[in-house]
Amino acid sequence: MGTIQKILIPLILLFNSTAVAQKKHLILAEGNQWLPLMPPNLIHNHDAIEKLPFSGFIMVGDTFTKEVMKENTELNHTKVWDEVKGLENLYKNKHNFMQINIDFPADFWNDEAWKRVTNNFAIVAKVAKDLNFKGIVFDDEPYTINAHKMNNFKFPTKMDILFHSRKYEAWEKKGSQRSWVDEKAYRNPKYSFKEHMRKVTLRFENIIKAMAKSYPELTLLVYNGPSFAHNNSNKKNIIVTDVGLPREHEYKGAMFAGLQKGVTDKISLHDMGESYKYRTSKHFEQAYQWRKYDIAKDKYNQLDSSYQWILPKEQRELWSKEVQIGFMVFNKGQESNYKEYDTQNSSSIKAIKASLIKALSYSDNYVIYYCQDQDWLLPNQEHPLDKKWMQMMKEVEFLD
Repeated sequence: MGTIQKILIPLILLFNSTAVAQKKHLILAEGNQWLPLMPPNLIHNHDAIEKLPFSGFIMVGDTFTKEVMKENTELNHTKVWDEVKGLENLYKNKHNFMQINIDFPADFWNDEAWKRVTNNFAIVAKVAKDLNFKGIVFDDEPYTINAHKMNNFKFPTKMDILFHSRKYEAWEKKGSQRSWVDEKAYRNPKYSFKEHMRKVTLRFENIIKAMAKSYPELTLLVYNGPSFAHNNSNKKNIIVTDVGLPREHEYKGAMFAGLQKGVTDKISLHDMGESYKYRTSKHFEQAYQWRKYDIAKDKYNQLDSSYQWILPKEQRELWSKEVQIGFMVFNKGQESNYKEYDTQNSSSIKAIKASLIKALSYSDNYVIYYCQDQDWLLPNQEHPLDKKWMQMMKEVEFLD
């Protein structure tokens, strides 16, 4: 490649009409335990944090992050508000988010339990509105043993089918899995796979509609998104998702489908497609194409819905309009079974800067910068921030 081409291509990427048509937003999510992201630190270090080169941050808290979907837990506005009220209108930056972590509150047919969960989501949405925050981040990656039940449908194992074939129906045999899935999956034995998908979708449709009543202009960012559930996600372009196997995480698709059903002209739903192995324009472009358009095409949903999650036909037409696509960039390198996606040797300041620029260019609105061993929010503590990283991020913000 000639010198002129090497100069022009990055410039075209940075200043193409899509990139400059609207302001994109880079959101900070630290992974250095909870302290930096909690209200006391965000209040105490407000002056320094507001000067950081980000559009906003993600906040966690004792009264909401792990409590919303926790079994037998009922929140109230006063309790949550008392923890966070010092942040009310404190930040001029309006792109700050409260984080809710996934858990498994009860069987999907337990109306009373899911009514509590729905109300809990609505309460946190109301608090986010009262704080003048942009909205909520839903972290649908399970961190507890119980939360894993929100990942996978419990199919019989291959050994079950081998020794008890007459016990199972045809769809159960098609969906049989290795034993490792069986350990962390969930199924109400009274209902089929399709019935589970419909019920989970309904639960999350109710959740987003309840949040919309509390916060009519809510922005909701979902970390993993539906690609983790779709059998064709990694068929057309490796890698759209970089964890799991085909047909793992079926409930994530059903959850997101429910959230889409509650989207309005004011409610903004974003699939952040949590993947940290994109480095080239091709990677971002392919992931965007799949998550924005292809996942909703009829030809990619010609699967057996008796044991595979598909995007319901009635939701496909409006998908690209109602679902916004974002990206996540991690400061640490990761190993991959695919050489093209191995980032262990491409996580320098220069490499991360290039990835952030590409992510912002291809995203519809939001990019989350997730970092470890970097103290952006808690100055001069265990992981002092290299000034070179601060300068790099300022340059990215300028181009944003």
